[in-house]
Amino acid sequence: MYAFVGPIVTREGGYAFDSWTPEQGLSRGYLYRRIEDAHYARKVEIRSGIRGSSSPMLACSTVDEFTSALAEHSLATIARHHLASA
Repeated sequence: MYAFVGPIVTREGGYAFDSWTPEQGLSRGYLYRRIEDAHYARKVEIRSGIRGSSSPMLACSTVDEFTSALAEHSLATIARHHLASA
């Protein structure tokens, strides 16, 4: 199972990125006033692993890539659940 880091987006007058882990689900990122600070924090998050997650990391470059990866994971989880209960 992968952990995902989303791209930097503008939000509420600043810059942020979201992340998703199997353990914690979707986490909204901290709001940075400067885009340089958001880029630095995202790089640190990617290199160190998302808040102690043991899952392999996948950094997404676009919002479409991030939402697609989350959707694929959701469909795979639903399929595994249905197969296990069959």
